[in-house]
Parts: sequence; structure tokens; C-alpha cells
Amino acid sequence: MQSEAFAESFRTVFGADWPVVISPLTDIVFRCADLPLNGCEAVVFTSANAVAGLVRISDRRDLPALCVGARTAEVARAAGFDAREGPGDAAALAHWIARDLQPVRVAYPRGATIAFDLEAALSLAGIETVSAILYEQAARPASDELRSRLQGDIPLLLPLFSTESARRAVAELEAATAPLYVAAMSARVADVARSLRPASLAVAARPDAEAMMDALGALIDAAGSS
Repeated sequence: MQSEAFAESFRTVFGADWPVVISPLTDIVFRCADLPLNGCEAVVFTSANAVAGLVRISDRRDLPALCVGARTAEVARAAGFDAREGPGDAAALAHWIARDLQPVRVAYPRGATIAFDLEAALSLAGIETVSAILYEQAARPASDELRSRLQGDIPLLLPLFSTESARRAVAELEAATAPLYVAAMSARVADVARSLRPASLAVAARPDAEAMMDALGALIDAAGSS
């Protein structure tokens, strides 16, 4: 699970004695949909879940994978794709593909909810984009442990990796009395997270796990000096 891997990395960076509450606010539900790959020059992945979704419905690994960032590229390589790492977010990925790679036709497995319309951006650039929704994010309530901590007065670090997770956090956590120190993966995520009225908000310099760790470190420093 990605959340467990991130929690382990957090302990490695900041110390093993930190209490960590893992409470995903969404569940990934995969769909069985058809995504015709014939005639495509590449497959475009904007998330690790998109890789997992395509692997579930197709055995083909012969197309190069154009990936939004390092984590997605790592997952695509592990699945058997020849993966190229993009610049870190979907808008920049679309620009990179259109400017530098210029394929005629690509496949785009995606989720039901998107923060940026990559298909429209590629189509506008003259790139035929064949897409299919292969997964969706279903709402999941906060755990009892998290709810209990939210009603306390001990500051809580809250990393948010997507606009959808930020929206779910607002719905689930807005009644929190504990001070929230929020690390947002991007400016878009931060915009949604501001509804939580966080005690402090840090935006990752890049949309990757390392930058999120840096943002959490800045929040820890901010909490310590307040």
C-alpha cells in the first residue's frame, strides 16, 4: 500500500518514534473497460493506479510508457514497461509530449476523476488520444483512531497528495479541533485544503514523495517554533 510505504519513509527521515495514523480517505475500485492499443505509439500514465488498471486488462508491454513523474515511472517499469519519466504533473506532461515527442496516437488509461484534462490538451495539440476509465476513487470514512486524534489538541501533520484526497479531507476533517499542519502535493491541492483552516500549510516544491518529505519537515519546524 502506498500510504504504508510513505509512512515508512517518513519514519526513516524523521525518526521511528513518530506515531503515524494510516487512514486512507479513498478506496481504489478498478473497472473492466476496453482500451484499444492498436495503432498507438505510447501509453500515457498519470498515476500508479492507471498502470495497475491497464495491467489488469491487457498483457501488452511493448508500448513505451510516458509517465507523469518518478513514482509512476517506477511502477510502470516494475510492470514491464519501458518507462520515460515526465516533468511531474499532468499539464507539464501534456506539454512535454506535444512539444518533444509528437506522437500521432496514444493510449490514456485514467481514473474517473481528473484534476487536469490531459486528453483535451493532447487532442488540441493534434495528438489522437484513446482513453478509458479504468478505476475510480470511492469515499472511505476516517478511522476511529484518526477521529479521536482530530478531537484532541495535539498538532497533526496531514499530507495530501491529490485534489480528490484534499476534498475528502475537507469533508471528513473540517470539524477537527486539533491544529492541522498540511503538506500539499501541488498548488491545486493547497487551494482545496485551505478550507480546513490549517495552522500551517506547505506546498511541495515538486509533485513527488521527496518534496513532500521536505514540506513535512518545514511544517515540523513551523510547529516547533510556534
